[in-house]
Amino acid sequence: MVPKVVLSDDFKQPEFTGMVDHGAIGVFDNFFKWDFCDSVIDSFEFWHHKKYILGEDCETKVTEFEGREVKLNTVSEGKKQFSNNASHRNDQQLYLEIADSSMAMEINRGVGACFEIYAQKYTGIITDSCDPVSSWTCKIQKTNSGGGYHIWHSENGSFLYRDRVLTWMVYLNDIPYESGGGTDFFHQELSLQPKKGTVVLWPATYTHMHRGAFLTGDISKYIATGWFSREPGQVTERIISEKAGNIAPRQFNLNK
Repeated sequence: MVPKVVLSDDFKQPEFTGMVDHGAIGVFDNFFKWDFCDSVIDSFEFWHHKKYILGEDCETKVTEFEGREVKLNTVSEGKKQFSNNASHRNDQQLYLEIADSSMAMEINRGVGACFEIYAQKYTGIITDSCDPVSSWTCKIQKTNSGGGYHIWHSENGSFLYRDRVLTWMVYLNDIPYESGGGTDFFHQELSLQPKKGTVVLWPATYTHMHRGAFLTGDISKYIATGWFSREPGQVTERIISEKAGNIAPRQFNLNK
């Protein structure tokens, strides 16, 4: 008879029980399975090793224009975002929708389910008076000890990103409190410590300025992140899916 292996509760992932709201910051503990989070980290490390250790080409063709291929690099450095970086940010980034579209689709599917829950409470994000929103980018970020994005900022604080409505983030691994690395929200006086499998959604505007706390210790921090942005017109992924009968039309009551 094969002995039965029983894991202690310390090794079992708790079930997702619902959104916890902190002033329009929606927190979804244990929404993504831990094994899936591990696989996303493995994908990041594969591409990072490919570019920076092996020195191989990591560009991927995304389209053609006037007979020429248009390529994008899957891996980049966060410190290149600012001309005078001086402690603004220091992380490594992988654009998963370019490197591994299937895995990016799985993340976006899960985040989309969280969005549906969030929008049931904050219905103003999906009213008929607003353009629809969708999320396509799926950026994986790795922050090593001493790194992070330490300045207070909002996600639609510049003209280029004015269409961002809602920010999403998935913590892909645990960071102990003594190592810092949390996400601080200025006006809400809230700090979230990274917990593996947790999804966080919050408004992209100035009411939810935030920063990444300084990271110490020997554990790197991994997150997936992206944005729900406005789409003009009536040709959107949701509308097409509703018309095709693939998903149910949204129903909400503004008169309650």
